[in-house]
Amino acid sequence: MPDTQKKALFDFIEMNGRLNSIKGLHTSYYQIGFICSVQALPELLDLDQWLSYLWQPNAEMSFDNELQATEYAQKVIALTNEIQAAYQEAIPLNCLQCHDWLTPDKLLSEQAVQFSSGFLAAIEIFNEQWESVEGDSNSENILQTTILLLTKLAPEDANDPQFLAIVDQLPEYHEILAILPQLLSNLAYSAAQNLVFDE
Repeated sequence: MPDTQKKALFDFIEMNGRLNSIKGLHTSYYQIGFICSVQALPELLDLDQWLSYLWQPNAEMSFDNELQATEYAQKVIALTNEIQAAYQEAIPLNCLQCHDWLTPDKLLSEQAVQFSSGFLAAIEIFNEQWESVEGDSNSENILQTTILLLTKLAPEDANDPQFLAIVDQLPEYHEILAILPQLLSNLAYSAAQNLVFDE
């Protein structure tokens, strides 16, 4: 599984590099973060319910031609299938290669920031979906931990003293990146199990 996982991810990134004529499309890693987040939802959404969010707000969801649109859809579907397969077995998303998300100076790379921003954006957009885990302390704890750690990687309130005080207590970047592939799978697995028990 991890080999096909990695291939699907690299194919998606490579395709995004070639499709730079598509206006308004978010960066590759923002899209990947968003997709990983959507696939972690307790109840899976159809592609047409979230695909447009891979474009920036107010951007037109358009392609140069039908072939380009088909290729993009195929790569998105391949990636979602691999992520979902990993989530179902709580297999870590090692294909993300989070260990490469730090620069030699121990600073966060743009990939880390973009991925985290995309993941958090999907949590915010589909917040109602996460309400189904309320009352399940395990799922709630994993969700809150995920949000906190990703918020440290992509801070929005960098000037808020209260926020900075909380961030200071969180693990270091390299520690977060080391556990992130498994944490995301644990979140998705726990949320899915919670939904099964509720039915």
